[in-house]
Amino acid sequence: MKKNSFLSLFCFIFCLLFPLSGNTNDLPIIAKVKLYQNKESSKIEIRLTEPVDRIPDLMASLQTVSFDLNAVLPERKRRRLKENKLTNEEYVISSKDFINKVQLYPNKSGTTLEIKRQYYTPVNFLKQEDPPALIVEFPRNYFQKESVQLKPGIVKHLVRTVNNRGPIVLHALEVDLSNKRVSFKVGMPDDKKIKAKKRLTQIVKEEMAFAGINANYFDVKLGNPIGTLITDGTWITGPVYDRVAIGFSDDNMVSIDQVMLVGNITAHRGFRRKPRAMIEIDGLNTALNLYNKVGLFTRNWDEKMDLPKGKIAVVVRNDLVKEITNESVEIPEDGYIVVGTQDSLDSIRKKDRLKIEWNSSPDWSEIKEAVSGGPYLIMDGEVYVDQEKQRFKFAVRETFAPRSAIGIDKNGKLLLIAVDGRKLNYSVGVNLKELAEILKKLDLKESINLDGGGSSTLVADGGIINTLSERHERRISNALLILYK
Repeated sequence: MKKNSFLSLFCFIFCLLFPLSGNTNDLPIIAKVKLYQNKESSKIEIRLTEPVDRIPDLMASLQTVSFDLNAVLPERKRRRLKENKLTNEEYVISSKDFINKVQLYPNKSGTTLEIKRQYYTPVNFLKQEDPPALIVEFPRNYFQKESVQLKPGIVKHLVRTVNNRGPIVLHALEVDLSNKRVSFKVGMPDDKKIKAKKRLTQIVKEEMAFAGINANYFDVKLGNPIGTLITDGTWITGPVYDRVAIGFSDDNMVSIDQVMLVGNITAHRGFRRKPRAMIEIDGLNTALNLYNKVGLFTRNWDEKMDLPKGKIAVVVRNDLVKEITNESVEIPEDGYIVVGTQDSLDSIRKKDRLKIEWNSSPDWSEIKEAVSGGPYLIMDGEVYVDQEKQRFKFAVRETFAPRSAIGIDKNGKLLLIAVDGRKLNYSVGVNLKELAEILKKLDLKESINLDGGGSSTLVADGGIINTLSERHERRISNALLILYK
């Protein structure tokens, strides 16, 4: 008798401490589930017999959201479910709108809800007291930013937003320019020639940089950069059509401007070395079709040049004219060649001594590193896209694409930006105006576009941050790197 009493007491205490699983008598009952959708949001109303005690934990992927709800289906449906008589229509809601399907999975301890959506959007839970309900809301217009510090002075941002074509994902590195441990460097695949390409991850690794982004446009076939490129205070390539560029001084002062570079050749002749000719150069290591008058090419361009019809080359070694030819010519290591028409270079003679003076407008003599792109995206805090003015002719098929950009925000921080694209239901890409509008929301004061499409790559801390639009990382001709001491 005592043994039986002890056993009964033990069972009673055990049940108090450890209630039997599967007991659903005290859980709210799901009275009704309805789906409401419009242009502003999609909402799922789960009507209950009493309020839920807590907001459920969410499990989510890009297109599926699920959560466990401490509520059960009515006894009738649970009984029919146990007898395998519950039809799909009684616990599934289907739609052709943003939310495609809401499905209920009853179990012993509650109900699991699985929601299929077309693409990512934030999820909000709202508790309603009268009548008791749990509202699951999917806003259709959103701008969401998540941030994490990678190093003191460097913050990574993930921005999710949407437009009428679908979702957009943007990645950004925010750099504190006042941080003395931060500096900038132009990254190139080969320090002796510009017609070369490498993956950004390789360039970052070889330069022992912390981060980097693809920069100038370039000849996809040959690899030579197009537009302003300065490293270690030396102009590697000159501007094209005076397009906008971004430059950095030794103390991390940033300049964003449309830059012109003009060289003046003075030819000295004879014993007294009197100046005999003045010739203007408007192209530096730039493809012949991208400037108007006279171009100068160093060994950085190539080892030799095949001259097109109507052009001649003045070969200069140690400032002395050694040859004037209209045939294929070698570019000397200890000099350069000047290329133009016969008329434009007619005043230069063999054995002339040449002196070249370069002038930039605005004065970028203090700029140590610079890359270019274009067009403008933001000017003085407002959307300003001047692609026609800067003579860009983007292909129609590239209208909505992955993009790279760089700029300064209203707090003086530098932002390196990459927008994912060509990924249906993840990120559809943007055109230039759409990109500019997003950057305005991020409070950028000045910003310019960089090369985009398959070249868009943003690297930090040893890995690629953005989602590439191609299967493999594209080889590029140059980059802007962040060094961290």
